[in-house]
Amino acid sequence: MSDIRYSKTPGLRTRAVEAAGALIVFTPRTPKVHWLNLAGWYLYELSDGAGEARIADEYADAVAGQVPREEALAQARGCLAELVDRGILTATAG
Repeated sequence: MSDIRYSKTPGLRTRAVEAAGALIVFTPRTPKVHWLNLAGWYLYELSDGAGEARIADEYADAVAGQVPREEALAQARGCLAELVDRGILTATAG
């Protein structure tokens, strides 16, 4: 795993839609509304300047018994990269 650290992009607007199990995120820089499922929402919440390894481990622990650990780690890394691509998270070298 890399030493990339993830943080929430400043200036976003969010709203939880608990009945739908989703977090709505508005990115004003590239005006768009994004719907995050529970996994994306959880990873978003874990992104407080933490490193990729810690975030992926916490995600894998949370889904233990539902998803094999290596698959969960790969899902977390892929989702983090997608959230960066969408402007929801910011990645910096650790």
